[in-house]
Amino acid sequence: MEALNAADVHERLRTGSGRRDARLDPQEAEISVPPSFGVLCALMFVAIIVQSTVLQSVSLRGAHASLVTVLLVWTGLRCGVVAAGWLGLIAGLAEDALGGSGTDVVGTTLAGFSAGLLSVRFFSDSLPVFLTAVAGATFLRGLAAYLVMEIGLGERGLFHRLSHEWAWQALLNCAVAAVALLVMRVAAHLRRERA
Repeated sequence: MEALNAADVHERLRTGSGRRDARLDPQEAEISVPPSFGVLCALMFVAIIVQSTVLQSVSLRGAHASLVTVLLVWTGLRCGVVAAGWLGLIAGLAEDALGGSGTDVVGTTLAGFSAGLLSVRFFSDSLPVFLTAVAGATFLRGLAAYLVMEIGLGERGLFHRLSHEWAWQALLNCAVAAVALLVMRVAAHLRRERA
């Protein structure tokens, strides 16, 4: 075994080296506080109204973008199971009151609860996690609605048409989610720059 030759060691690794690198200024970590439940409910009702009025005429192969699903997944990842589950229940009741067939309550509550379960395992501002959760919540809402219509209401033969609609709706929801997360990141960056 050879002894360590001090000449072979890089200068910054030598003990007692007189040269010190300038230290970097510490960066403040962004601490995000989840919004209150009242603010989330207000945002949800605005999303439901915009979705049922303005976005109703915008469709891609029969699928409509769901602002409710995007907000519900964001709430689940940011606030947890309880807030997202309750918000999903309230949003589902509101959507069904505006003309649904009774299927939105089950699907929206399950989607919110499932997104909330992800909050303990994943970082809420991660774009791949957010988009995957939005796509999963879209399929979960659609599957719950299909099962309620198939089993509860007795409507048969809808799976083929609905599964294609879910795929296009997942694509639209992921596009809306990506734009929403980008806008939130830019807004947070601008707030930090002003401070």
